[in-house]
Amino acid sequence: MKKEKETGGTILKVAIWYVFVLGVFAGIANWLPQIRGDAPEAAEAVDLGSVTPEMLATMGKKIVFGTENPSFGKGDVPIGKGQCPLCHMFFQEQKADRCPVLIGEEERSGNRVKEERYKAFASRLANGEPNSGLKPHAATGGEYLLESEYCPNCYVVEGFGIKGTNDQESPMPIINKPPIQLTDTEIVAVVSFLQSKDAGEMNKITAKDDWEAYFGKPLKQDAGPKEGEAKVVAGPPVALEADTVDQIVTKMACVACHKIPGLEVAKAGMVGPLLIEKTNAPNRIKSPEYQKAVKEGKAKAKTPREYVIESIMDPAAFIVPGFADDMMKDFRHKFTVSGLDKLVDYLLQQDAEAAIKSGLDRLPNEKEGSLKKASLTPSEGKSVETASNPNSDSMQAAVTGQVSGGKF
Repeated sequence: MKKEKETGGTILKVAIWYVFVLGVFAGIANWLPQIRGDAPEAAEAVDLGSVTPEMLATMGKKIVFGTENPSFGKGDVPIGKGQCPLCHMFFQEQKADRCPVLIGEEERSGNRVKEERYKAFASRLANGEPNSGLKPHAATGGEYLLESEYCPNCYVVEGFGIKGTNDQESPMPIINKPPIQLTDTEIVAVVSFLQSKDAGEMNKITAKDDWEAYFGKPLKQDAGPKEGEAKVVAGPPVALEADTVDQIVTKMACVACHKIPGLEVAKAGMVGPLLIEKTNAPNRIKSPEYQKAVKEGKAKAKTPREYVIESIMDPAAFIVPGFADDMMKDFRHKFTVSGLDKLVDYLLQQDAEAAIKSGLDRLPNEKEGSLKKASLTPSEGKSVETASNPNSDSMQAAVTGQVSGGKF
């Protein structure tokens, strides 16, 4: 009898051990990025001769969220080709405060064009906004929404301009240009969705007519992708092993917020910090703010590589002073392991010198200040000066390595 009890106890201990081991592996598997190889959804053909306002609104919703039925929870926000939810709040369930809330925007847009402030923008930009070439002249709410997509600087909502510009310049990229580069029809579809989502009265969807009135010409059929040319439209993006770094940062919408040295598509981000992780990561780990997060059990990275991975997979682990906790929380579902490694490897190669070579600088709210104003050690200054301007004797760029701040 005693022997049988001992045998039973051993079996129970082994069973508990196996359950524990399985639990550990399940936890690790859940934390790691999920390996997926989904092909991008095919481009949706639009016949402008027969498309209805309802169809355009549905198409716009899919461009915004990547799905017709977006769900929100635990920081997850579906992001479509338009990348709009990265900055804008469309529904109460969604968290996004970088740019104006778009709940009730259809009604609000009609009043914008009547504001004295809008008229002041129109007067100041009467010769054309430099980046888009457009002159603010929206006459209706629909035209105002369209104008905002093609020319974000044509009107900037108070409190949402780039710091230091007195709300005269917007951090929003021009939507019909890279990296987002929606077509005219896709922009009309997004505005159709905005016009329909609150009131739900489809007869108010006037985006196509508004586009033709604003530009003074018929909306033409999109040419579509060339033969053999893949085109990503809607649908959740996934960073794949075969993607280049440019493609990864575009798919993951990093370029909507961050500037990254060496990437042509990542020169306009005005929301998140400059990603120079060869400089940033080691200093962030040592910073008092990060060590406080470690003591609180939030942050765990001990090496620069772990820090960058943690910033992507668990952005809330550490919020650098000067930036809000509004980075997307669902990247673990959007990277293959190899895709993540490729991006992390690239970011860890970028430093302040690379940023200066690319003509990039930190944002005004990054506490370390401008790279060009910070002090240099003699050897560092010589290196940067030579790389940036071989003929200059007065280059005041900076590579101090004393960097922190931002999500990364």
